[in-house]
Amino acid sequence: MVRDVKSGTISDVHTLRTRFIIRALIFGSILIILNCYWIVSAENRVVWELTDFSIFPTVLFTLFLAALVNLLLKRFFKRAPLSESELAIVYIMVSVATALAGHDIVRQLVPMMANAFWFATPENEWEALFFRFIPSWLAVEDRSVLQGYFEGDDSFWRREYIDAWLTPMLAWTAFVVVILFVMLCINIIVRKQWIDHEKLSYPLTVMPVEVIGGSSKLFTNRLIWIGFGIAFCLEILSGINYLYPVVPSLNAKYVIQFVEKPWNSVGWGGSGGFPMYVYPFAVGFGFLMPLDLSFSLWFFYLFWTAQRIFFNAIGWTTAISLQAQQRSGAWLGVGILALWTSRKHIARVVNGVFFSKAADPLYRTAVLGIIFGMGFILFFWFQAGLSLWVASGYFVIYFLLCIGMTRMRAELGPPTHELHSAHPDQIMIWLIGTRPIGTGNLTNTTLLSWLAYGYRCHPMPHQLEGFKIASHFKISENRLVVAFIVASVVGTIMAIGAHVALYYKFQFHHWGVGETHRLHSWIAFPQTTDVPAIQHMGFGFLFTAALTVLKRRFLWWPLYPVGYAVGNGWAIGWMWLSIFFGWLFKRLLFAAGGVTSYRRALPFFLGLIFGQFLAGSLWSLIGVVLNTNVYTLFP
Repeated sequence: MVRDVKSGTISDVHTLRTRFIIRALIFGSILIILNCYWIVSAENRVVWELTDFSIFPTVLFTLFLAALVNLLLKRFFKRAPLSESELAIVYIMVSVATALAGHDIVRQLVPMMANAFWFATPENEWEALFFRFIPSWLAVEDRSVLQGYFEGDDSFWRREYIDAWLTPMLAWTAFVVVILFVMLCINIIVRKQWIDHEKLSYPLTVMPVEVIGGSSKLFTNRLIWIGFGIAFCLEILSGINYLYPVVPSLNAKYVIQFVEKPWNSVGWGGSGGFPMYVYPFAVGFGFLMPLDLSFSLWFFYLFWTAQRIFFNAIGWTTAISLQAQQRSGAWLGVGILALWTSRKHIARVVNGVFFSKAADPLYRTAVLGIIFGMGFILFFWFQAGLSLWVASGYFVIYFLLCIGMTRMRAELGPPTHELHSAHPDQIMIWLIGTRPIGTGNLTNTTLLSWLAYGYRCHPMPHQLEGFKIASHFKISENRLVVAFIVASVVGTIMAIGAHVALYYKFQFHHWGVGETHRLHSWIAFPQTTDVPAIQHMGFGFLFTAALTVLKRRFLWWPLYPVGYAVGNGWAIGWMWLSIFFGWLFKRLLFAAGGVTSYRRALPFFLGLIFGQFLAGSLWSLIGVVLNTNVYTLFP
């Protein structure tokens, strides 16, 4: 029999391939279907936020149970349990796919297929203004078909409904899968630079690696169960209190309200409320981050707050409303600077692909994938009616923002990240106004608004973190790429299908209407170049560049630019105090006993994350089963 030196016999290779397909790809796909249904059912119906976080509670719940069952199987069935690499692949697949089902991606996409036609009235004149620019193959126009979608108490599984939705669903599925593939190709190119050369910390991979690689030690560690018990019991008690207020709960969420100037500008959007919330899971995340990074995160939250107070005190209130523009510049700065520092590596990759016969096949796939993927995207939107120059500008800005976000996650590992009111088309309007872009282009970019809704549950960072986890468990990158593609296809189909079918069954809250109103405003009231917005965006970019130079030149400099870019988000506002406590505990432990003390205490803080996330996930499951609103772990 012919032998392969690396893999053994041909029979062995076939066995390994079959095992990978069944135990990783098929099992992972089953868990993707369950998690997507869970997320869509829960977030739209019974709880508020589950996918606001960098690591999703339901995915962690799934990993925790899978690792626990796997540990039990090892004791009784030697060949039954998943290997560490198989469990890691399953976790990565579910993470990427669940990001699609979350509230910042497909939940915003599906309503965009129908909102304009359902909410149009003679008064708003939407039909006359922009209906002719909406591609029929990307939208559902028939109001009789849409009635069940918007009012519920109906079934999607009717011939006329399926016929009306099928073409838009297939077209959008193809687009989503291709754009995910382009993201994957970008990650393939930068992965070695960021993982091996720059050695970024990837704090968010610590927890899954600990669970997958050391589950036997982790689950027998007394500290993890102490942390788990504290967080789990507090969350269960809060959930019971939500359903039965007579049952007392331990309240660790307070808001200090300010009414006098200039202090009334604190809080998200200058609401005057200063949050003092303690979340066990956020304390755990703060502990996982490197000290300078966690310090940067809570410091810059206070920095942004102080900025609003200062602007309010001197009467420059318009500057407060321009903080989104400032953060946009910071996000773009992080993305551009990340590419600049990786320029030599990227140049070597590209040169190797086109001028060397010994180029890494994975790099060749990635470079050609970006070329053909972007070609498909531009052709797709050209057919939809989007001008090539607008489409090119839109996706360049979009991918820069995505790269910046992915870099932040790799470097800082914040528990959440978001950027509202900074869609690529919005940035283009700040730069050149609405008239040069035109009504047809504005209509088509509005159909893309779901891509840039909030940048929270986004698949691209999960892809890169998957490469980091795979490097720890020595997983074949070729197999990992296959797993990513399978997860993208299954996750997209399931997320879009569930959001359509379940909306017909239940009367959910509907999203994306505000984007259509914004389009109406752009057409009815054309905008010119927004000079203040450009100035604030430029300041955000330059300040980020300055922080980057300081951090690289002076090792003692404690502030990271990614902290500045992330530190003014809505969700960070609720978590900043918890992150401060995580930083403080870690600082004290390092001062007392160094790395040894940190490693000993780590299971306790992992337990805090597991405890609150698992209890929160359990409440959402109860809500789905009982079809009732339940306690939400955040905010």
